Amino acid sequence: MAPRILLQPGQIWTPEDNAAPSRLILDFPARMLCYRLVPRDASQDDPNGKQDEYVVFQSQFRRWIRETGATLGGHAQGVAAPSIELAKKVAALRKAYGMNQTELADTLGVSRSAIAAMETGRAGNACKLLPKLAAVFQVPRELFLGGMLDQSITIALSADEHDLVALYRRLTTEQKLNVQKYAERRAHA
Repeated sequence: MAPRILLQPGQIWTPEDNAAPSRLILDFPARMLCYRLVPRDASQDDPNGKQDEYVVFQSQFRRWIRETGATLGGHAQGVAAPSIELAKKVAALRKAYGMNQTELADTLGVSRSAIAAMETGRAGNACKLLPKLAAVFQVPRELFLGGMLDQSITIALSADEHDLVALYRRLTTEQKLNVQKYAERRAHA
């Protein structure tokens, strides 16, 4: 049996054939996988700046990886997706509390597979569990967005950027995570 390939948003898979484009994973809508082709040569970019997105079954994408000998080239622009960062935090907290996935699942009232999906960045409903996760691990919900560290950053903002920041600050933690995911998907579109 072939080893399971872990797929995550932001990954760039590059086939052995130098003429073939790489594939950037964008999202996992409804048990599918959404990706965009990434030309290896900048001259192959669409002059209109428009790039098509493709949606396939995850199994089809994994088969393409095996058939083309594609290798993982990292994350786009070195930035991990918010869902991946959330997944890392949940897994780290669970381990720090000495819990296995089944124990955390029982505590939250979900299945063990739901925890596994959350810890690999595949769960779309992780936002609903943030209040319970924060209570179980005795941390503020904001930890799941940006960490425990508050940093003061001085930056010049345009008027529209200032308005967006002000609106963002009024959102709940769950809404902020959804906005981050949306912005990341649009940035890659």
